[in-house]
Amino acid sequence: MHAPCKHKSPIDLKLPLPEIHPDGIAYKFAFTAKNYHVYFSSKDVELKGSPEAALTMTMLAAMKLGVNVVVSENISETFLENQYKLMEIFCEWFPPYQPIKILGNKIPAKPKPATGRVGAFFTGGVDSFYTYLKHRDEITDLIFVHGYDVRLSDTLKRQTISTMGHELEHEADIRFIELETNSIRLFRDFGKWGLHAHGYGLGSAARLLSGYLDKLYIPSSFPSTELFPWASHPETDPLFSDENLSIIHDGCEASRTEKVLAIADIHFAQKHLRVCTAKIEGLYNCGRCEKCLRTMTGLYAQGQLHQFQTFPASLDPKHIKALIINDESAKKFVQDNIRLLESKGMVDDQVCQAWKEIYRRGPLQTKWLKTKKHIKKLGLKTQAKLKQPAGNP
Repeated sequence: MHAPCKHKSPIDLKLPLPEIHPDGIAYKFAFTAKNYHVYFSSKDVELKGSPEAALTMTMLAAMKLGVNVVVSENISETFLENQYKLMEIFCEWFPPYQPIKILGNKIPAKPKPATGRVGAFFTGGVDSFYTYLKHRDEITDLIFVHGYDVRLSDTLKRQTISTMGHELEHEADIRFIELETNSIRLFRDFGKWGLHAHGYGLGSAARLLSGYLDKLYIPSSFPSTELFPWASHPETDPLFSDENLSIIHDGCEASRTEKVLAIADIHFAQKHLRVCTAKIEGLYNCGRCEKCLRTMTGLYAQGQLHQFQTFPASLDPKHIKALIINDESAKKFVQDNIRLLESKGMVDDQVCQAWKEIYRRGPLQTKWLKTKKHIKKLGLKTQAKLKQPAGNP
């Protein structure tokens, strides 16, 4: 027996049935005053609508609102049990969320014939390449989801990623599957994407691939020594599994810098590596954001930065010093960079000194630099407005 929800739900939510379209699946959700028409589509593979997929899309909002979920279709008993386990962990990690009840007819799932296909989520980043290279003898498919870390409106970057995928198919003899979805609005409206939501986002995409894949790897963001409550985690990702799809959180045995070193000599990583989080339309890697600079540092320490075609060939310490880092997870990456450079005998290197300067900054100095940067940005915007010709809006 599962404990009832702490607060009685004002209205039980009936899980919607999927709308089947020629190239995908859509669901209509209604939470409080908001309606969501969520779709997932793909030209590469047939997506399977299921109550397991719809429930995964619903859970974050239901736990935030305290709304019980009614499932009208038969649902896998194993998957349902896993969702209660996941909910217990998630609500303990993030107290604003509360346990809810999932009401429906659970049945023992019958394992389907194996397809022999093994997938891995793939963004073109360090974690993705590491997981692929580690399991390349069994991975048959790499899956990229447009609409998560790359906006649907960023057509230039999306085209570049599609080109990368087609080249990887040719070079590595692997299938590159592209999904498209607008579901990020649903997830972000009920949690922070990194902290709360992207695990459910990946879980939703995974469940739509059940029946095509037997196993799916989700690359880790952090090593086992640095784990903390996070949306995609080795304790929670496997709980999107059932008898027909095994989901594995992979790569926790290696630190970020160890992963960078592992892919430094790989030709198609040198040609395609993409790590940037900057929201600049069409730009593959900006070479200035924290994620770009920490990755470039690892390649610089290995003497391989010049080999990577998607980054600037040199690393300017001034760009590192300009970073504003007030996030504990990012500070761990700063420590990793310092340790790596010191292990390579680069203690006095300007790049190492720049990272040390950032690490030594106290919270007051970081706050001051952040404010100064914000004021400068506002000043540039004001100047731009003043320079506009008369008559322009």
